[in-house]
Amino acid sequence: MHKLFVRLGNHFKGRFLAGLLIILPLGTTYLVLKFLFDLIDEPLREIINTVFGTWIPGIGIFSFIVILYFSGLVARHVIGRNIINFGNRLVDFIPFVRSIYKVARNTIESLSVAKFGEDFTRVVLLEFPKVGVKSVGFMTSQYSDTMDNDMVTVYIPTSPVPTSGFLALVPKADVTFTDLTVDDAMKMVISGGVLTPSKILEFTIDKKWSSKN
Repeated sequence: MHKLFVRLGNHFKGRFLAGLLIILPLGTTYLVLKFLFDLIDEPLREIINTVFGTWIPGIGIFSFIVILYFSGLVARHVIGRNIINFGNRLVDFIPFVRSIYKVARNTIESLSVAKFGEDFTRVVLLEFPKVGVKSVGFMTSQYSDTMDNDMVTVYIPTSPVPTSGFLALVPKADVTFTDLTVDDAMKMVISGGVLTPSKILEFTIDKKWSSKN
């Protein structure tokens, strides 16, 4: 009977944690978006009422999307980056706000799959931290050592925050290539393995790069 309760406890604990990993990011995203929407909607409502004398349905959501789009557009250019860097330095002078802002910024950056997609080329498996244990990694480059051996650099992200991790320089022969996309791998890492594909194909040769040569 005791073993039954232990198994039930482990079962519910596992499902509870898995549910948390899915609900928490969704809930956090909703709260952040709602906060930003309210921040834009309230002053905009007053301006629209003053100019047109009435509120236009849907204008709040439309304006929110437009502002987000142009904010991203500005952020991708040099001038935009300089403005953002200046804003970051300005926030650093405000003690309480600085702490909250840094946490929010780091969280958003860690969830940016597009950013990782620009730097990482292939999703691989590497025996790490010990033999027999496979870790998901991103192969970032290839090079030859002094003995002309084919070597690769592999970034191994930590879960659930992939921005902190380990850099491994290993022989290419020690790496197992997969059919996973960067997007799939990032979902696995951030969700703690909950969003793992039902099947992962493994290859001893990098078919993608071999076909290019």
